[in-house]
Amino acid sequence: MKTKQWICGLSLALLAASTQVACQSKTEQKADKVGDEYKDVIEAQKEGDSSDVQEEQTELDSARQDYRELKQDSTKK
Repeated sequence: MKTKQWICGLSLALLAASTQVACQSKTEQKADKVGDEYKDVIEAQKEGDSSDVQEEQTELDSARQDYRELKQDSTKK
C-alpha cells in the first residue's frame, strides 16, 4: 500500500511541476533565458578564457535581442 501512495504522490508532484512550467508566458521564458546566459558569461569570465567569454557574450546578446523583440511584439497587440 505504501508503494502505491508513493507513486501517486510523486505523480502529483510531477504533474504540479510540469503545469507551472507550461503556464509561463513566452516573455517570462525569454527573460529566464537571458538570466541563464548572463550567468554563463559571469562563469566564463571567472574561468578567464577570453574565447569562451566572447562566445557566451554573443549568446547573451542574442537572447537579449530575442527578448526585446518578443516584448515589443506583445505590447503592439
